[in-house]
Amino acid sequence: MDNLILYCFIAMAFIMMPGADFTLIMKTTLANGRKAGEITACGIAAGLIIHTTTAVLGLSAIIAKSAFLFDIVKYIGAAYLFYLGVTSFRATDAQEGYDATDKETTEHGNKWKIFMQGVLANVLNPKTVIFYLTFLPQFVVQSKSVMPQLIMLGVILVILSLAWFIFLAYALGYIRKYFDNPVFKNRMQKVTGVLLISFGLKLALDKK
Repeated sequence: MDNLILYCFIAMAFIMMPGADFTLIMKTTLANGRKAGEITACGIAAGLIIHTTTAVLGLSAIIAKSAFLFDIVKYIGAAYLFYLGVTSFRATDAQEGYDATDKETTEHGNKWKIFMQGVLANVLNPKTVIFYLTFLPQFVVQSKSVMPQLIMLGVILVILSLAWFIFLAYALGYIRKYFDNPVFKNRMQKVTGVLLISFGLKLALDKK
């Protein structure tokens, strides 16, 4: 039980650390509203479910050990973050007609697009793969069945991540109401765009 509590604290610290997921939530919420941010949070959680599944099946270990596969995931992830950053610069004027009621998230197609942005941004981050391989095993009791423990630890990580990012979307959505004007939104889109591009470049240049 003590190890599980320690795991939750460390996992929460990892989740709350500013990174690509954090920036994507900020970008989506400030540009499109709280509901869009919550949908992105669900996408990130879905990405973590995929990571948990691959870790349990041993696929994460294969990717981490293969320099070729690891680099493929890394560069695709970097390119996707770069793409999201660039689109932030192009998606400013088109949103001026919306208000803080999140009207733009009512269409199913747009919800799905926002959701998939969260999924892809998380799944294509090889740093998450490394986190699963280096962090989770430290809390696995070798005398017990490994797979159920990995599943439990993964589920806890998903729940904590979902709770944090939904809270973040709610908080940013609240702030957005007081700065809901084209100038603020355009500037924040550019700021988050620069951050996403920076994370993409950092990911591409980082060594394994």
